[in-house]
Amino acid sequence: MIDECHGPVLVVVSHPDDIEAHCAGTVARLVTLGEEVSYVLVTSGNRGTDDPTVTAEEIAAQREAEQLAAARIVGVERVRYLRYDDSDLLFHMLQLREELTSIIREVKPRTIITHDPYPGNGSRDSCAIYPDHTTLGLMTFQAAYLCSPGPLFYPDQVKRGLSPHRVGMLYLIMSDAPDAFVDVEPVWDQRMKALRQHVSQGRDHGDVEDFFRRIAGKLGDKGGFRLAEGFRRLPPT
Repeated sequence: MIDECHGPVLVVVSHPDDIEAHCAGTVARLVTLGEEVSYVLVTSGNRGTDDPTVTAEEIAAQREAEQLAAARIVGVERVRYLRYDDSDLLFHMLQLREELTSIIREVKPRTIITHDPYPGNGSRDSCAIYPDHTTLGLMTFQAAYLCSPGPLFYPDQVKRGLSPHRVGMLYLIMSDAPDAFVDVEPVWDQRMKALRQHVSQGRDHGDVEDFFRRIAGKLGDKGGFRLAEGFRRLPPT
């Protein structure tokens, strides 16, 4: 897959730490190859805590800072926060689709990495069917497939100079049927360092590496590597 994934690459995810949990190794390899990669964080994870003494504003600020630090470790400089409320994306679908269309027309990515809107029945991974993840995956797919290339979708954007754009390929994380795999063994330490920046989510705990190594090992078995990240291809054409 790494040879097929060309920039600009736009990574669109729901929460800080989604990238580091699922595709930061791939990002690190793409940056090393000279590809242009940028991030869009649709929420700042402003409800992602069990501590009742922390405000939504405080946890959002912490998680944005953690995400920025993680991005820098893999070489990504451009990180955009849309600051929707955590867990509420389902209630903002039309606004979100329009905003994502605008971003796609602005950045003009050849490749998008995002959540799988159809990850399976969820019986083995409740994270995969978390409403923010499936909603964002669907809205990103619609923005790339229907809206961004179509001049009659959001014509005010076109009038502002955001010309229609067709994305080449979507690569979907959290899928139960990945068909593209990236060898992340060469960047494993870098990937784990980025993940550990998410202290607010417990990603710095001692057992975290073993957990993610087991996942990467299973994906590697499917892809012919020792440690891999997996994606499902979804062409938006």
